[in-house]
Formats: sequence, C-alpha cells, structure tokens
Amino acid sequence: MQSPFPGMDPYLERREIWRSFHYTLAQEIMAELNLIIGERYYADVETRTVLEEGGILIGEIYPDAAVMERRPSARALTPTVAIPDAPVQRPAIMPERVKLWSVRIYEIGEERLVTAIEILSPVNKRGKGLETYSLKRRRLLLSSVHLVELDLLRGGQRPAIEVNNPPIDADYIALVNRYRADVQRISAIWPVAINQMLPVIPIPLLPPDQDAPLDLGKIFRSVYARAAYARRIDYSQPVPPPKLRPAMEEWWAERQRKTVDN
Repeated sequence: MQSPFPGMDPYLERREIWRSFHYTLAQEIMAELNLIIGERYYADVETRTVLEEGGILIGEIYPDAAVMERRPSARALTPTVAIPDAPVQRPAIMPERVKLWSVRIYEIGEERLVTAIEILSPVNKRGKGLETYSLKRRRLLLSSVHLVELDLLRGGQRPAIEVNNPPIDADYIALVNRYRADVQRISAIWPVAINQMLPVIPIPLLPPDQDAPLDLGKIFRSVYARAAYARRIDYSQPVPPPKLRPAMEEWWAERQRKTVDN
C-alpha cells in the first residue's frame, strides 16, 4: 500500500516515527547515489549523537567520551547506620540520546568531501540545535563543498536565510547550493506542498562530471514500503502538528472524503 500523499507524508513527522524515517531515508539516499555517481566517488552515511532534554538540545556526544567507574577499594567494614529515606522521591528526567544522520559524497583516493547532504531533523530547527546547525551550514558555505539540504519537516524554523527572506510558502524545501570558485554561491530551491510529488534534484560533483539526478519521490516510495509505514500509521487520526496550511487542510479533507466514498 502506498502513502495517501503524492509526495512527503506529514504523518511521518510524528516523533515516534520520524527517527525511523530519518535513518531509513539516509540509508536509501546513500544506496541510490552509489548506483549513479560513478567510480570516482562513494557515498556514505554520517552519524552524530546529541543529547536532548524536554525536546531541547543540551549537548553532543563524541565517540571518545566515556564514563569511568571506580572500583571500591578494599577497606575494613564499619558499622552501618540506618539512614531514613528522603521525604520526597521523584523520577529523574534523563537526557535522551538522539541520532542524526546525513549523507556525504567523497572522492575516492583523496577522501575529499565533495557534497554534503543534510537531512534536517527537529533538533536542527529550534533553539541551541538551530544555532549549532546554522554554524555548521555557514562553514560548509565558506568551503569548497557542495551543500544539499532536505527539509522534510513543517515545524520549526528553516535555517536557510535565503528561504526565509522573503519567506517561501511551502510545506517542505529541497535546496541545492553548489560551489563555484570565485562566483557567488546561489541556492536552487524546490518548494514542495503536501499535495505535490517530491522533485528530482541535481547532486553536484567535481568538474567535469555531470550532476547526478536524485529522484526524491522514488526514494520516498522505497522507504515507505520497506519500513511498512502503511500498516503503522492510522490516517483517521489528525495530521501531527503543526496545523496544516488552510489550502492543504482543505485538500486533505477532500481527499479523505473521496476515500470514504470509494
């Protein structure tokens, strides 16, 4: 069974589903790129782990970080003293580990980063997480790396200034910003509504190689089927926040009515 939406499915934005979708989407993009980018390159998935508390980014976990446990030293036993329990005991709110995935294209041999494909997650679009990602984005734009940005979330703030000024009225954004020496960088932007198909976007490589065409709609359909989202999502429930734009709310209501009538 296919999604009832022609392109991105807003029901996948639910917190308990998004992480699965984010991971599977990154893996599918990597696999598709490795079929089409040629022998000069390879695509790989990059993973970062961050800490969230109450939906707010509070830190990042680095691979070399460790917690050391001290073994108790042998010492003489001392008489125990009964200590009364605290009058109030409540569960501690523990930081949650959240994995973020992106796709990278490298030149073989040189191991040179050619193209960064960022798949935005909720943590990239609010608070400290937005600040951290915006800094990372600026560094990429100041480098010789091509930047591809996929924002398949309606909520939060879009980090790209060129998307916000003036604002683009869309549910989702695909953006391609290619590096050209001594030329101002221009962002090619594909605005997408929930009632539209996802586009085919160009993935820039090194000259003289041509762009690789990445069919986001094909990739989405593969991910949707592989993860069995059709039997995991109850489409009779309201669309997850944020609220749909009025035109899209009307379109979805009409689509549901037609489904019931049939």
